[in-house]
Amino acid sequence: MRLLPTPRAVDETNGDSTQRVSEELRQEWLDFEPAIRRQEALSGRAAPIPTEVAPRGDRRLTARFAEWLMWLPAGWVTDVPGLSRSKHLHKIGNGVVPAQAHEAYRWLLADYHKALTEERTHGS
Repeated sequence: MRLLPTPRAVDETNGDSTQRVSEELRQEWLDFEPAIRRQEALSGRAAPIPTEVAPRGDRRLTARFAEWLMWLPAGWVTDVPGLSRSKHLHKIGNGVVPAQAHEAYRWLLADYHKALTEERTHGS
């Protein structure tokens, strides 16, 4: 399984070596670019920045990116007051992609309807 690469924080000078543009994040999606762009197009939302600087200086997943990956509305989990980043990720990770849940129920109900129809047809 290939995972998304960790984005790199890049210092850029904008032509002036004395002026740094700090906290710029250049995301290199690499092989995942088509999938990210497809989800952006289908959802109508740009992909949020996937990582942030952690307290120890390394990079960690943002809850907003995880929320976006799950096709949840922006802020559905991350705008809930009083929850930490860890709790946001826990809630998002224990959730279900709504479109997948809808499709699963649709298939389940179709199978149930088919079985019920066959029972009525053959059982009478």
